[in-house]
Amino acid sequence: MKITALQQQEKHPWRTSIFLDGRFWKAYDTDIIAELGLHEGQRFTLEELDQLINSLEKRRAVDRAVLLLSYRSRSVHEVSSRLKKAGFAPNIIEEAIGKLKDLGYLNDDNFARAWMNGRMSSNLYGKRRIKQELRLKGVPDEIISSAFEESLSEEDEYARAKELAETKLPSYKGIDKNVIYRRLSQFLLRRGYSSSVVYDVCKDIIRNEGLE
Repeated sequence: MKITALQQQEKHPWRTSIFLDGRFWKAYDTDIIAELGLHEGQRFTLEELDQLINSLEKRRAVDRAVLLLSYRSRSVHEVSSRLKKAGFAPNIIEEAIGKLKDLGYLNDDNFARAWMNGRMSSNLYGKRRIKQELRLKGVPDEIISSAFEESLSEEDEYARAKELAETKLPSYKGIDKNVIYRRLSQFLLRRGYSSSVVYDVCKDIIRNEGLE
């Protein structure tokens, strides 16, 4: 088979239609076609055509993933799931993920640490909640464990929980101390702090505010 024409689309000028033996075959982004060096008159065997399809689809999958990653960093599982939803074949997804890893765009170790630090500093979430979020994003447990081995200490977790509790305390003004303790405990537990940290923070908050 031979490429008889490469025609830039009028409605979508960033796309180029490929014609084989005088008939429309497929359309891809123009930069992908240029990168692969496709040109009119180029001939292919059936095997070579299969290889071309694989190369075109792999590049399209990589481009789709890079666009997703331009909005925010994502785990390998998240990107794989989005590519699967977009209709890419399993072998194409696997090859695209490998390429993205080689390029440094995908790295679950870096993703886990960045997500952990961001949720700790910006949202003041506890370790338990952050670990659950990472699991939901498909990050392997060994990577999560490794990230948290290097994380903040129990004392730092206490400090974050106390800071969060103090921002919530004004909304409990005039409420019985037992109700404050219960509500504050539930709030901190939902934020992902351990029972021991929640107990210490609530006890200290009640004592420091003179509510004992």
